[in-house]
Amino acid sequence: MILFLLTSLIISNTGLKAGIPVLDINSNNSAKKIKVLNGTVSEIKDLPEEIYGEWRVASQTIETNNPQHWGEIGLDNWVFARSGNKVTLLNPKSGAESTITVNEVIGNKARFTRENLTENYVETENLEITINDIKFSGTDTQIIKHLYKNKIYKTDVVKYRVVGKKISGSALKNLFAK
Repeated sequence: MILFLLTSLIISNTGLKAGIPVLDINSNNSAKKIKVLNGTVSEIKDLPEEIYGEWRVASQTIETNNPQHWGEIGLDNWVFARSGNKVTLLNPKSGAESTITVNEVIGNKARFTRENLTENYVETENLEITINDIKFSGTDTQIIKHLYKNKIYKTDVVKYRVVGKKISGSALKNLFAK
């Protein structure tokens, strides 16, 4: 019984996703109440080392529900940086900086998410890229939910094809060292 409760406690603290029955020992009834403990496993994922540094990024709109608002093409600089367990994406041109969540890394492919919440909107950006030496390509999907009195009144969606070329960072140093 103690092992079962300790296992449940460990699972709840690590966030393992599973329906695990847990006895409610605080119940006043003589009948045992059972609660289900749910959660998720989270692990720290890191982007491939080659992605850290500054990139020149071109984007082209693939699809959108609001073509009047979103431009067809764009050109930006992105800087990927890591400090401890925190990964950030910075745009030196606009001054925008966001912490990103790395969802998946498989080989040279990465999926990550950025969220920005204000009282006027909720913005979510999902990026999927493949890194090849000093270049990357992939998609960037942005969803902006506009709020009024805490209710969504409009949602904008835009999906871009993105390509990037490394302009500074460790991969270039390694490349020129050969």
